[in-house]
Amino acid sequence: MILRMDGNAVRTSGLPAVVALLGLFVGGCGSGTQTADQALNKALETSGTTREGVGKFAGIVTIDGKPPGDMGFVRTLVILWDSKKPPTAKTPPAYVTCDEGGKFEFSTYGQGDGVPLGTYVVCFAQLKGGLRLGGGERGWQGPDQLKNLYNDPDKNKEIKEFVVEIMSPGKTDWDFNLQVSGKEPVTAPGPNAFTTVH
Repeated sequence: MILRMDGNAVRTSGLPAVVALLGLFVGGCGSGTQTADQALNKALETSGTTREGVGKFAGIVTIDGKPPGDMGFVRTLVILWDSKKPPTAKTPPAYVTCDEGGKFEFSTYGQGDGVPLGTYVVCFAQLKGGLRLGGGERGWQGPDQLKNLYNDPDKNKEIKEFVVEIMSPGKTDWDFNLQVSGKEPVTAPGPNAFTTVH
């Protein structure tokens, strides 16, 4: 399961109990001297799971050489496709939103610690944010303002700079410049293209 708060992705373990337990430990029902890191380890242990190794994955995205800027409710999303664990309705892809300057940073267990080690295909989309009726998880809807040029992992896996191997300790200086101006839009995105993200 990926737990998202304000667009940041946190891999829990597929068990909502981990999140609930973490809240109990951090909220004071556990030891009063426990750090957040110790509380997370205890919650993972209680749920029968273990912490995966992670590597930093952060950097900047520009569009036609410029930062995204203020786009109102629209944000530039950096989305990771793991071909060994493709996303499903219950386990959506890890993603984060870029700030106005194009900076992004992935988090799993702590702020900026990165993502589980492995090889990923990086995808990009500019989608409009919103809330589901009745509240709930934030979602992102198309149309993709990057013309569906970079949101398809099946196409991006053929582009060397969009296939990243995350090893410990990772990197924080990734630089992706997306060329959009003058390109024809993709009117029929592939079956795995990210035209919405939840």
